[in-house]
Amino acid sequence: MRMNRHELLKKFWGYTTFKPLQEEIITSVLEGKDTLALLPTGGGKSLCYQLPALLMEGTVLVVSPLIALMEDQVKSLDSKGIKAMYFESHPKSLSLSQQLDNCIYGNYKVVYTSPERLTNEHFLQQIAHAPISLIAVDEAHCISEWGHDFRPAYRKINKIRVVFPELPILALTASATPKVVKDIQAQLAFNSSQLFQQSFERPNLAYKIWKTEDKYNTLAQILKYHSGSGIVYCNTRRQTEHLAQFLSRIGISSDFFHGGVSAEDKREKLEQWQQGTIRYMMATTAFGMGIDKADVRTIIHMQLPETLEHYYQETGRVGRDGKAAKAFLLLHQGDAEELKNQFLRYLPTAQELKATYKNLCNFFQIAYGEGVDTLFTLDFDRFCDRYELNKRTTLNCLEQFDREGIISLNPVKESYMRVKSKCSPAQATDFIAHQNAAAQLLELLMRQYPYFFSESVTIEPSKVCSSLKLSKERFKDAIEQLQHRGFLQYTIPSAHFNVIPQIPREDQYTLKSVLENSKVLYRQKKHKIEAMIAYAFESNRCKRNLILNYFGSTPSGICEKCSSSTCSHDLEVEHDFENKLVQLLKATPHSILELKQKLYFEPLALQISLERLLNQQKIKQSETQKYYWIYE
Repeated sequence: MRMNRHELLKKFWGYTTFKPLQEEIITSVLEGKDTLALLPTGGGKSLCYQLPALLMEGTVLVVSPLIALMEDQVKSLDSKGIKAMYFESHPKSLSLSQQLDNCIYGNYKVVYTSPERLTNEHFLQQIAHAPISLIAVDEAHCISEWGHDFRPAYRKINKIRVVFPELPILALTASATPKVVKDIQAQLAFNSSQLFQQSFERPNLAYKIWKTEDKYNTLAQILKYHSGSGIVYCNTRRQTEHLAQFLSRIGISSDFFHGGVSAEDKREKLEQWQQGTIRYMMATTAFGMGIDKADVRTIIHMQLPETLEHYYQETGRVGRDGKAAKAFLLLHQGDAEELKNQFLRYLPTAQELKATYKNLCNFFQIAYGEGVDTLFTLDFDRFCDRYELNKRTTLNCLEQFDREGIISLNPVKESYMRVKSKCSPAQATDFIAHQNAAAQLLELLMRQYPYFFSESVTIEPSKVCSSLKLSKERFKDAIEQLQHRGFLQYTIPSAHFNVIPQIPREDQYTLKSVLENSKVLYRQKKHKIEAMIAYAFESNRCKRNLILNYFGSTPSGICEKCSSSTCSHDLEVEHDFENKLVQLLKATPHSILELKQKLYFEPLALQISLERLLNQQKIKQSETQKYYWIYE
């Protein structure tokens, strides 16, 4: 007997009820209607096509922008006993023809593909033979040049409608402005206008923007004061690691998570965070996909996010249980210029795109009309050095070629490093008596590599970690300590990429669409960045309402809990703050850092209080920048 949607929901996902709008969206899809679903992060978008896949004959074809997301979704479905696959482009994967055969004849319920695949005529011809029953477009905002992650290949998804003209399309996104909504529907040639949109309002969330020149200690202050778990978003991998080390030193449970962490370590870190063993995760934007932890109480952004869409999605990971939660954005005056430099300065010009493509073809010795589906390995540093290229701009060029389907670009994960001794055998022997991790590492190098003291040796960190029973973090600390103390010098090889040209080399025609789209990308980026800066630095308007207005929703009034002057009549401080401040200053002189370590306060609150006490001549400031009580 065939199960109904509620039985399937219980059996495969363990839920007894649908989240808001899920069932309405599923009904629309099953009725064969083109449907656009705007659900917030954590709203259960994937269920809207995964469950119909079990109710419909054949296969649901899902267009998704990220390989990592496809992998996670396939693993999740497999764990539920739902047969799923995705089209891979890895050199060791099956050929495209073999993967297509699996899709056509393998009785898969859900199949994932990238938008670039849909630009391949051979792929379209073959996929036409597959028993496709529904087309789902995830992250549909990528279709629109006004969306925050515009991806030109998404504009060509409508080719699939020529192949399957009668099939319904389900477009899904967590955030889209009214302009983007219309563009999505137009680009996908919707036959009907079924739009399901959940409110962008988060009534349990307080948006706090704190201006501070001391972000690290302000962060520590926030995390010490608040209970529960949280996420701290950083713009760089290095910062996530530095912050985790800083917080651990002062007794705050934390770890880091970014794209450079191995899959095994990611799983371990995520599990520890979800179970509460680790309270706070320092993370790049890589942290968040597929993560659903209901009791996250605090989100902190250390820098301005790229767009309001990114900001809304990332803050959407807090307070999913409906209880009170806070989203902090730590801000200083230089952040606006830093954001512009980060995302606009290195956007490639038409001239840079042309030069990079020509250099790439010359580097690989690709002749005109050749190169398609040939695997090349790119030594990135060597390539940039040969042609005297700016590395950041060049990487942006390559990534744009990848987005536009000119090449397939995949990083090669290096598993080794070069190590060279800088000490004598006698110095090394004296040091290994310490019996710490660094000493153990040095002893292993002496024992296993006979030429360690005379020439560079190649080591595999994973094998060393296994031999010494060290975590990757402890190995990293150990080898950095040895380098810092002058025992050795280590180098990590240049980044390498697997590059597979997707179209033949034709210098005059290959980049035509890329050059046109580069202008659109610049215009889009500039518009989004200006909107993000305006939100952050506008102090007189309710933050929640600024977000709602941006996404085309009508506010019902001010939130009365954000950091804007319209909502916060009292600055955020701990109970009896002023009295505690006075008592501390009466007892002994304190610097601002020392006060941060003992009290919880919004930076502006302390500034106001200190200025008032100075004006009342109750305190003075010493030459060492400490405040002390003088009033009798």
